[in-house]
Amino acid sequence: MTSLSQKSAVTQAPGFVTKPEHLIRKHRLWRILEIIPGTLSWSSFLVIIAFSMIAPELVASFVIVYTLVWLFRSVKLSINLYSCFKLTQKALKTDWNRMIAFNDCPEKIDYELKKIDQEEEPKKYFELLYLRKQVQHLQTTNQWKKSKDIVHAIIFVTYKESYELIRESIKSYISSSYPSKKMIMVFAGEESDKENFLKISAKIQKEFGDKFMYFMNTIHPKNIPGEIKGKSANATWAAKELQKYLDKHQIAYDNVMVSNFDADTVTHKFYFSELTFKYLTTDTRIEKGYQPTPMFHNNIWDVPMMVRMVALACTYWRMAESMEKDKYKSFSSRSLSFQTTVDVNYWDPSVIPEDSRQFWTAYAVYDGRHRLVPIYSPLYMDAVLSETYSKTFKSQYSQLRRWAWGVCDFPFVALNLWYHPNIKFKEKIYRIYEFLKNSFFWATGPILITFSGFVPGFINPHFRDTVLAYNLPRIMSDILTLASSGIIMCAIISLIIVPPEKSKNWLARLGLCLQWLLVPIVSICLSSIPALDAQTRLMFGKYLEYKVTEKARKN
Repeated sequence: MTSLSQKSAVTQAPGFVTKPEHLIRKHRLWRILEIIPGTLSWSSFLVIIAFSMIAPELVASFVIVYTLVWLFRSVKLSINLYSCFKLTQKALKTDWNRMIAFNDCPEKIDYELKKIDQEEEPKKYFELLYLRKQVQHLQTTNQWKKSKDIVHAIIFVTYKESYELIRESIKSYISSSYPSKKMIMVFAGEESDKENFLKISAKIQKEFGDKFMYFMNTIHPKNIPGEIKGKSANATWAAKELQKYLDKHQIAYDNVMVSNFDADTVTHKFYFSELTFKYLTTDTRIEKGYQPTPMFHNNIWDVPMMVRMVALACTYWRMAESMEKDKYKSFSSRSLSFQTTVDVNYWDPSVIPEDSRQFWTAYAVYDGRHRLVPIYSPLYMDAVLSETYSKTFKSQYSQLRRWAWGVCDFPFVALNLWYHPNIKFKEKIYRIYEFLKNSFFWATGPILITFSGFVPGFINPHFRDTVLAYNLPRIMSDILTLASSGIIMCAIISLIIVPPEKSKNWLARLGLCLQWLLVPIVSICLSSIPALDAQTRLMFGKYLEYKVTEKARKN
């Protein structure tokens, strides 16, 4: 296959959009690159065992340095988590429709600035000052839009979910502070679930159809060549059907915001309003993605404690990561311009991690300029829950392994960045390194932190009598005690953001804090091992198949 460097001219002008069909999807190095992440992870374990025999002091020193790195990561996570928490609290107190009105009528900003006492309300004053400057920039660069032109399209992918679960999600869109009459509902089902889908669709359309600007059904045919079973194939089919509607009604693609939602996605009432404002006021908005934080709160009190911890940990990790714009990646339900969707050729129907693959496709298509804009009004989703505890943990493990399967993007990322003529060499190296680093820490971190300190003494009896061996457990204990600041921050924020349950007493709230003491067990069993499983499967070419995660609500 012709490489990207052969397809694209080196003299491309700034702002050039690389065609997605020019990206590398087959290469002689592809299989070798698939082996690298798992090899790095397993090699770290083998190297520690081998060096414990011949150079235990070196292993002990490595363990101390590695633990210090985790201390740094824990402190940074605590700071970022708190910063995002404050921004989320602020977002939920903001009148986003009023902010949209300021964008639509910039003269209102000047009037408002005159009313504000700069000394008494400095934050509010400078926020409006910045907004005025941003609107002026958008007007100067011919990017300014008004909200009356913006349409939201919700691609709602469903497969065998219950009517009750779907109804609660769609009800939240209708209850939004942003008018639902400016939303197009694309209700996307599968041919293999056609009968059930059409029954539910009829009930949903009868109850909510007239609340939307337009309500449309799409049924994704089965067994299309080149597709695998999964959300991406259904969403892509639905988006192409939506495109026909937009073309028929001459609606500009860059005026349409597409939200690709799972069936359990419930939006906060401010979500679409904040999304609209952020889209209107973002420079080069087409090149951006718009990422909310998923909070797995819909059934948080129904699930076992360890599953609840996984759900909350995922939320907090995404919150903390949103503070680092260069490291923030697409995840699960999210939004982007329909023009962006077309530019990247929708969602790749041949891969399981459609969210991360779409991010890296956009990154290459927009010559390294693609970034995510955080949306702080949250989405609420379901934590994993099945009929029994054993089935619940099995489903949770499968979900985490599927998330970790994003490691299969490594060949795509490495090759398309490396051969890309318009991405700087330093940026290529940084992105490839970050990908490998994150995959490595995910699979090895908790295991190495927990066990590597005991390995030198266990394997090498002579090392046990040294001063370093005597002090190693105490040194690691002291470092990990300091690193527990991240756990404390998670516990405090849990008490604030997890919605109270009337049937739960104060002991349940206390348990919400105490559950974080299980971090060592959960991080190994429901984080490192699923990630290591995914990397090992990729190493040996045992490619993962998509499985729908079991979710339920007791009420």
